[in-house]
Amino acid sequence: MKRFSLVTLAAVCLAAGIGLANAAEFTLKVGIAQPSGHSFTLAMERFKQELEETSGGRIAVEIFADNQLGSEKEMQEAVSLGNLEMTITGVLASYEPLLAILELPYLFENRDQIKAFHRSPHVAELSRSLEANNIRLIAFYENGFRQMTNNVRPINEPADVAGLAMRTPENPAQMETFKQLGAIVTPMASTELYSALQQGVVDGQENPIQNIYNNKFHEVQKYLAITNHIYNSGYVILSNDLYERMPEDLQTALSTAIANSADWQMRSCADADGDLLEKIKASGTTVTTPDIAAFMKAVEPVYDVFIGRYGDAARSLIEAARTAE
Repeated sequence: MKRFSLVTLAAVCLAAGIGLANAAEFTLKVGIAQPSGHSFTLAMERFKQELEETSGGRIAVEIFADNQLGSEKEMQEAVSLGNLEMTITGVLASYEPLLAILELPYLFENRDQIKAFHRSPHVAELSRSLEANNIRLIAFYENGFRQMTNNVRPINEPADVAGLAMRTPENPAQMETFKQLGAIVTPMASTELYSALQQGVVDGQENPIQNIYNNKFHEVQKYLAITNHIYNSGYVILSNDLYERMPEDLQTALSTAIANSADWQMRSCADADGDLLEKIKASGTTVTTPDIAAFMKAVEPVYDVFIGRYGDAARSLIEAARTAE
């Protein structure tokens, strides 16, 4: 009798769970390029829990991590086409080129400045421009300050980067930064990067500490340089058509839950960097701390490139970012 009761209870609970899922008015499939332990995925799990609770089950969230639904670029395109509800991307400048300005080298000094700029009317205007492509920018997660790794030599000064085949994302700011440093710029999807490093297709790459560690790039790279050359956001985007179909109370619930998850994610990312760096050192990777001033001077021409390309719009964004408080 006891066994029968437990089995019956389990069946009832399962049926109830299925019933709740089927009862949802909206289902958000979320594609994430990063693996399960990454702060993006952990933050999205918090978002899921809060939103499903505050919406009373009217919104269901399904999370697909580790590139299950494609690369960042592919998932971003799927959101634009209405084939995916939500993702986190780092290549949004392909839809709004001026967003590349947010990732110019050494643009930001600290996270308070970054948060203030993200809340500014300038960024709000850029966000609105995405809606023509069915993209609603709903939050900024932190990818972090980017560092350089390679298998050829320690990096102690800008000249050490010259000649290295460096993988970058398909992001104009990163590509131009490494072009100015004299690297052989090799844009490549993150899904291909580990094997490319392992096989020597590229000499190195640049990523925030959490990405280097969680994707195990340090296992196939001899040298890591703490250059902090670019602050990189993860842009959390949602199908704009889906958002506009939601009643106002669900829009509010979604906006609140994603904002709370973003606050948690940024704190978590900042707190974890030191610990993850120590783990990378312990693995045998040689870590250097170059003179940042020399790198800042070396990449100054990147600003001229973007001002020349976008004129006063770029100049205004740069000034707003540097003076944000």
